[in-house]
Amino acid sequence: MTTINDMPFREKALRLSPMYAAYFTLFGVFTPYLARFLTAQGLTAQEIGVIVAMVFGVNIFAPFLFSLISDRTGQRLPLIRLGYLLMGVFYLLSLQPGGFYWYLMVFGFYGVFMSAVLPQMEGVVMHVLGADKARYGMIRLWGSAGYVVVVWLLGAALDHFPVTILPIIGGILCGLMWLATWLVPKETRLSASDRTARKVMPAVPIDWFQVVVLLLVVFFWQVAMAPYNTFFDLFLKERGFNASTIGFLISFGSICEIGVFIAIAGWFNRFSERHLLLIALVVTIVRWSLLASLQSSFVLALLIQSMHALTFGVIHSVAIHRIGRLFPIQRQGLGQGLYVSVGMGLGLICGNLLAGYLWTGAGTVFWAAAGFTVLATIIAWFGFGAIRGVDRPLVAADEAEISQSEDSMDR
Repeated sequence: MTTINDMPFREKALRLSPMYAAYFTLFGVFTPYLARFLTAQGLTAQEIGVIVAMVFGVNIFAPFLFSLISDRTGQRLPLIRLGYLLMGVFYLLSLQPGGFYWYLMVFGFYGVFMSAVLPQMEGVVMHVLGADKARYGMIRLWGSAGYVVVVWLLGAALDHFPVTILPIIGGILCGLMWLATWLVPKETRLSASDRTARKVMPAVPIDWFQVVVLLLVVFFWQVAMAPYNTFFDLFLKERGFNASTIGFLISFGSICEIGVFIAIAGWFNRFSERHLLLIALVVTIVRWSLLASLQSSFVLALLIQSMHALTFGVIHSVAIHRIGRLFPIQRQGLGQGLYVSVGMGLGLICGNLLAGYLWTGAGTVFWAAAGFTVLATIIAWFGFGAIRGVDRPLVAADEAEISQSEDSMDR
């Protein structure tokens, strides 16, 4: 029987990359243009802010629901497939005309399954990669590549087609995500000997102070990201940019992000997590300040979007890398769940509610984003430091767990 250990990285990448490409391509359909879609349905900025806050706010609890089931059953892929199918169902339901509460319900349930499958997907990918975990960026970049392509093409398409094409394309992508999961190596339950070995493994301490510091930085970073995710399209539209240009600018930011995912492994060898994070946060402050002052300059908008490489690419990579060191392998699900629930959940729900309240078409929301990024920078400057008890990327107990857990999977 061929095991994960026998697979070369190339084969792992070929099996995992399509799932990432489809999932984050769906983000390119949903996230940048949701406000445009809801505006066309007659909703106000405040109502849109509440709906988007709901979509991302369910991250507070939804990931843990799927995690509980997967931990009890030992099966992640069936849950991921179910989540993809239900995402498609609820996205297509948005084609049915309705008011605020209808869209709140439809996109709320869509958000539940969108957020619930992500930690499971990340867990499967990290499990399959095994000793190739440091090359995670080479898998993740295909998600960014898919996002780039669809945002750019949709931007051009929306100059000629109604916004109702968005749910149709989203439903198709959900189907493609479901199909992509059948390429992923099959997981099996741990054997009795594996479960016994896990129980007797030595406990690895968690530096909860550093966990809290990271979560606070992620929280304020995501509060600041919320107005960009939701209102950037409308902000540029107010300044005379057409949809195809907006699509290009959004996709250009993700192109820069791909460059980071390719280079980040080398950067971790040369720079500390703290230095990378602080540099990225300072650049992010500059980015939001410039965006708040933007009028109609395409060149300045392009420069602002190039900073997305640090605003998202570096900060996200540092956070994932940090979680991998803060939590032992047998508790990585907890670490990923906290990252998703606090960052994409609590951070985005607060950020979107505030953005909806402040949105007037002016740059006020981005001045506020710069302010919240300043708070994240201060916390990182004074709190981000060495991890107590674990001053190395992988401890011996983790290596033993990786070896045992990989042996429990087959194709």
